[in-house]
Amino acid sequence: MLQRGFPLFRILGIPVHLDLSLLLVLPLLAFLIGNNLPLYLELFRLPPDPGLLGGPWPFLLGLLAAFGLFLSVLLHELGHALAAGRLGIGTRRITLWLLGGVAQMERIPREPLKELWIALAGPAVSFTLALLFRLVRTEAGALGFLTHYLALINLMLGLFNLLPALPLDGGRVYRALLALRKPYLRATRQAVALSQGVALALGLFGLLVFNPFVVLIAFFVYMASRADAEATLLAQALEDLKVRDLMTPNPLTAPPHLKVEDVLALALAHKVSGFPVVDQEGILGVVGLEGLEGADPSAPVARYLQPPLVLAPEDPALTALERMAERGYSRALVIEEGRLVGILSKTDLLRAFQVRLLSLDRPTGVG
Repeated sequence: MLQRGFPLFRILGIPVHLDLSLLLVLPLLAFLIGNNLPLYLELFRLPPDPGLLGGPWPFLLGLLAAFGLFLSVLLHELGHALAAGRLGIGTRRITLWLLGGVAQMERIPREPLKELWIALAGPAVSFTLALLFRLVRTEAGALGFLTHYLALINLMLGLFNLLPALPLDGGRVYRALLALRKPYLRATRQAVALSQGVALALGLFGLLVFNPFVVLIAFFVYMASRADAEATLLAQALEDLKVRDLMTPNPLTAPPHLKVEDVLALALAHKVSGFPVVDQEGILGVVGLEGLEGADPSAPVARYLQPPLVLAPEDPALTALERMAERGYSRALVIEEGRLVGILSKTDLLRAFQVRLLSLDRPTGVG
């Protein structure tokens, strides 16, 4: 649902990315704010300055307000990232997009108190910004509009994020409080049930008031809460498993001069879908069936090599799956002290997930 986007800059060592959806919504948001500038001035009880309502000023003020909104979102997400860092959890990137921002952490903490403090850090930043803009606000001109607007928008940002729906901060707070007295997986399922109820209520409200933006937010909350539940299940199912536990040891290898048709025959005979390609100097790469579609059957397999993704035997299985997904790889080579000791495929990881999931869902008590 959310793409990685392209990098803008780093702040406190954390990469900040911009999703293309933001480039589409920013000028639209600037237009909407500028077009409604007289209403905002009336709402804030500011004098209707004719100099602000003519020429390019409404759009320029709308653009500044929109930039201020997304800067506020960035600071909100930075609050999460800094709190996570203090608790020993790194942040891979912050991405700004159509519906705000996302701080992608190395892992979602399953320790309830850690998740609670990280979740509360974002709204705390928003409420602090709202208070600061309220204290420095002026009562006339462009600066008066911007300080009033940013005080209001940060207050709304903090309150909205406290809705008890994953992946919003309020949903994470709710899950953390539940997890203080019940298993984390059960707490997640209960939080997801409430999240989907909140999403349906938001969607119904958006339809009643003919607001497509609210409907879009409701759809995002509904889908993201399901994704959160799936990620939690995956993390718990692969917990404590290492690459060594799931890899295929001593994998079948192929020399670089082997013909494509011979590699296909080997794959069929040994029921595998990929091979490390090695010669006397070491590992040259990997080749998979997905990369041989349309290949010349008589060509050497070295022509279709893919750079390998390398893992260590002691790497966590979940980390391996995340790295494979990020780079779009179906398999990885397991290297120990410079030697090829195994190969790990997505099939291995998903099979382990299915088996562990069955044990997680199995009743533990006697009825």
